[in-house]
Amino acid sequence: MTTFIALYRGQTINSAKVIAVATDSELVSLVASKMLQTPETDFSDPVVSAMDAGRRQALRLVAGECDE
Repeated sequence: MTTFIALYRGQTINSAKVIAVATDSELVSLVASKMLQTPETDFSDPVVSAMDAGRRQALRLVAGECDE
């Protein structure tokens, strides 16, 4: 499966333009690992909490693909 990192820049999310895309598995793994270092948030909404747990699980899988 292809995994990639895209870097956007702009004044707002709506005005941001893509400036770089990388498919290097080590870079993708590094970014996923860095994102996992952010503290987990305790969401009061169980739906948002489940979505965040799924996002973190996906990041763990992506980060681990480089180790294989």
